[in-house]
Amino acid sequence: MKKLSLLFLLFTLASLPSNLNSQEFNYFTIHFIQVPQENVSEVARLETTYWSKVAQSNIDSGKQSAWGLVARVGGGSDSWTHAFMNVYETAEQMAAASSNYDSKAILGIDPQDIATFDYIEGYGLTHWALRAFIPGYADFTVWNFGKPLNAVAFVNEQTNVWQPAFEKNMGGREYWGAALKINNVTEEYSTVLTMDGYETLAEAFRAMNGEIPNQPNPRSKVSEIMPEGFSARVIVETLIWLTN
Repeated sequence: MKKLSLLFLLFTLASLPSNLNSQEFNYFTIHFIQVPQENVSEVARLETTYWSKVAQSNIDSGKQSAWGLVARVGGGSDSWTHAFMNVYETAEQMAAASSNYDSKAILGIDPQDIATFDYIEGYGLTHWALRAFIPGYADFTVWNFGKPLNAVAFVNEQTNVWQPAFEKNMGGREYWGAALKINNVTEEYSTVLTMDGYETLAEAFRAMNGEIPNQPNPRSKVSEIMPEGFSARVIVETLIWLTN
């Protein structure tokens, strides 16, 4: 499958500023889906042939900033296998998103005729605010999910301590970001997400194993804010990425 530019998740080089502050957030959704192996090719066909065109129409008309589909590297039969991402400049755009995917109006095709959800076994939708970000390009991203004692304190630490450190030394990363979950927040699941982009899958593996040297090490209180560390770490590969 042809790969288009990854910024991510996330996220689009053209539309996301690298100096986000408390008054300037960008928003995105992650729609996790579980696709049985026998349905992967059909889901890919529907997304690349039809829904990517709907997404590009929304991007071109200014309704969102970016759209993409990523695939989880590894995992079991009972876990999510892919995820859709939609990036927005404002909360208002994200709030109006459900009305934008009318394939009948955009392509002249009834949504039921190209429904991807006929081929999946489970899904979940989460909403996020991107609170810190350094743009770049990468095909593979490590998603680090966490449940800190104080989610807002964690993302503030990422913005005020870690982003300045990464701006001086990316430690082998191609891009980096940190986000706060703002909807579907429960005690069971993560409330924060950081993203480390790498050029190759091998580099992502080495990063997960702590093999990449020269990592930034600022004076941080992350170990106090999130004493148990990240609750999940997953590598994803970008299959499609569209932006303006």
